[in-house]
Amino acid sequence: MRRALLLTILFAGLAGCGPIIGDACTVNTECGKGVCLNADFAPGGLCTLTCGSGCPAGSTCVDRVIDRDTPACLLSCTKDSDCRTGYVCRVERDSRTAVCVGTAGIP
Repeated sequence: MRRALLLTILFAGLAGCGPIIGDACTVNTECGKGVCLNADFAPGGLCTLTCGSGCPAGSTCVDRVIDRDTPACLLSCTKDSDCRTGYVCRVERDSRTAVCVGTAGIP
């Protein structure tokens, strides 16, 4: 009985998992309600959200990411190892904290 309850809780937790900011993607539908960025600064694609109503915990709003007028939430970090392979941790466009971006940086 106890094992069944533990498995049910574990399954329910995993079922609630969805795409998060910083996940790899190729198309928008892979990012839930977010946007898939495919740019030089986002190798392998990058799930993000617009900053319209703030960014979720663990992410930071950065200006002019989606286009010239649209900021986006990017994964916050403190060191390169916090980021996916091919990404580095650095401050971009006067963001409040460092974020994970491709080595090319945001142009």
